[in-house]
Amino acid sequence: MDGKIMYGSEVLAALERMNGNGPCAVIVRHAARHPITDLQRSLEVGLTDEGMSDAQRFGSALEKFSTVRLFHSPALRCRQTAESMMRGLEGNGTAVSLTGPERNLCAPYLKDDSCLTRAAQIGKGFIREWFDGGLDSEWILDTATAADMVMAPIVSKLSEDGGADRLDIHVSHDWEISLLREELFGLRYEDVGWPPFMDGILFRTDGADVVASYRSSESLFTMVNGRRA
Repeated sequence: MDGKIMYGSEVLAALERMNGNGPCAVIVRHAARHPITDLQRSLEVGLTDEGMSDAQRFGSALEKFSTVRLFHSPALRCRQTAESMMRGLEGNGTAVSLTGPERNLCAPYLKDDSCLTRAAQIGKGFIREWFDGGLDSEWILDTATAADMVMAPIVSKLSEDGGADRLDIHVSHDWEISLLREELFGLRYEDVGWPPFMDGILFRTDGADVVASYRSSESLFTMVNGRRA
């Protein structure tokens, strides 16, 4: 599996700085996929061969954590990303497990398929319309509630036993990364770009607090009963 890692390099750099110290977690977008031509059937879209290779190289690069737990959304491409990462990790002798599907990693905040219709109409502008309050509350939860819904299981798992040198990888989607980047750090996709494949956000604990980081941005918060306090 030679070759320079392109996608996911920022996440790998952040994990390298953790030096194998856990518990910590990342939520990442899946690897490179085939085109989505119908949002109503998007869960069926899988990875390209390049995407599978990239994900395996990503796993191979994680050598410092003794235990890695992989979680994935219901989408085929997320499961394939996690499975490919697992193959890379197994080559390192890492203790690795795979769990899924996890509902919080795939738009748990959607309430009506009208959202998918609107997203198909306006593309990435869907995120801006959502943050600006332009979407019907019968279609989708507000962004603050939605972000907490995505993050709560990720944060909860950090406190499970045996986390001293453990990494959790949650394979998700561009909507989730865009949501969390703006909700936690105020980073708009119009300013920092659309999340590339295997881009993501790091979570770690600091006492009772949770520290989230994305590249040079950092956010400190606590969660109580699944909501930021």
